[in-house]
Amino acid sequence: MLNNSISLSIDASGKELIEKNARLFDLSLNNMDLHEYMGGYVPPHWHGELELFVLLEGLVTVRIGDQSYELKAGEGCFINTEIIHAVVPKTAAPCLFRSFVFSTDMICGTPESVFHIKYMRPLLENGPSFFVFHNTSEDAPYFQEFHCAYHACINENYGYEFQVRNALSNVLLFVLSKMSVDSSPSISPVQDERLKKMLTWMHRNLDKTISVSEIANTANICPRECQRIFQQYLHYSPIEYLQRIRIFHAAKLLTDSDAPITEIALNCGFSNPSYFSKQFKTIMGSRPREYRAASHKEISTY
Repeated sequence: MLNNSISLSIDASGKELIEKNARLFDLSLNNMDLHEYMGGYVPPHWHGELELFVLLEGLVTVRIGDQSYELKAGEGCFINTEIIHAVVPKTAAPCLFRSFVFSTDMICGTPESVFHIKYMRPLLENGPSFFVFHNTSEDAPYFQEFHCAYHACINENYGYEFQVRNALSNVLLFVLSKMSVDSSPSISPVQDERLKKMLTWMHRNLDKTISVSEIANTANICPRECQRIFQQYLHYSPIEYLQRIRIFHAAKLLTDSDAPITEIALNCGFSNPSYFSKQFKTIMGSRPREYRAASHKEISTY
């Protein structure tokens, strides 16, 4: 259940592929330092599950659509389903966090249940895309229930599933109680659809030469609008973002396969191995060969 993966597994549209637990009780619990992630941050992604996040140490920026929110140690946040988000450290010091990513089914069961109709559906359809909880007495219930769920997961005593479901249900009820207070803006449905179309096409064509015009065409918009959408919602130009996902994909291939580095470079859209090596070091902090050796050494210690 505890997930310490240093990278996100995402599909062609940027949707995170949550690894399903072999057991019947499925949720993902993360407990790690943001700096440990590939590239030193959690890249833009989205998922069909709800997410609850608490920052234990450090200072981070959470990017939701075209908005940026700063979280300090002791603060947390709620992220609704289908929302593109990223988390970036703002300090070189450790940025330790815990988070739950879980399906609404775990809380309310079938779509016909009173829990789904009366509580979950309003949260999904009219709730905030993102909500910050501060280290105050007013927001204390969020952290109390979050940590109750966390310790129940870690201990896994008999019946812990009931404790976790109850605690997470109480967190969501608390989120619902705050809905009338504030609701943060999110990316518009039209822009969300356009962005996901462009990301899908980019991920499926990493090995090809790609232009901004081609990216824009997939969403039936002009290159200038494409540039604006990427800069506004992902904080990178289309080509900068393309470069990063190519390098992240290459890093995964270096770890998971024994393919020659030149072959990996070609499969990730780099025809020049020297340029690939230079770009890889700029983003990942080491050259491909060094990165592969270090990742294989780390795996062998487990």
